[in-house]
Amino acid sequence: MQWYLGLPDDFLQHPDKNLDESFRFVEMEDGLKGLAVESGEKVLSTVQRNAMKKGVYVGDPMEAVEFPLFPSKGLRLRRKIVDWLKEFQKLPYVSPYEDFSHLDPDSDISEKRVVGLLHELLSLFVEHSAERKKLLCLKQHMGLPQKVHKAFERHPSMFYLSLRNKTCTAILKEAYCDESAIERHPLLRRVNSRFADRWDSGSENEDGKEVAEST
Repeated sequence: MQWYLGLPDDFLQHPDKNLDESFRFVEMEDGLKGLAVESGEKVLSTVQRNAMKKGVYVGDPMEAVEFPLFPSKGLRLRRKIVDWLKEFQKLPYVSPYEDFSHLDPDSDISEKRVVGLLHELLSLFVEHSAERKKLLCLKQHMGLPQKVHKAFERHPSMFYLSLRNKTCTAILKEAYCDESAIERHPLLRRVNSRFADRWDSGSENEDGKEVAEST
């Protein structure tokens, strides 16, 4: 994730130079190092902060928060999927920064937590996108399900999947459809993303067909 976050190559070698009092390194399994937020205040996700700005969220435990949706032109979902997505939006929102051990991993609330985590990750990345397969290394560390990749396909109004040169890239639509929602990363210099012109016709696979999964 180092490249996606825009961190320098020597980030781990020089913590005194690269870290301020807001972060710290933590030891993880298999000798890996993790980066943790050092804060006495509750950490809010991008979804929570934006919902608070709109006055539709106060921060209560297990409070419902709806994800911003950006349907692609021409995307048609079956009625039962549309109905399920409406109910999904009404479910409690569990922040990526909160304990999730009490959740049933097979429940829709657990799926909403996974979708929220993926939204937050892409919000933090330089281009708000990442190769889908490279996110799979986070499964054991962030409590993601075995088929976490399905979350991108089940929520096409939040995520865009681009398949080019046999590489599947997951892109957060909100970052490019609502300029005020997510702060532009300091390292992002380009005015227009190379992904922006691909959304009018919906997510595509290598044959130019829409990528969408039924529930």
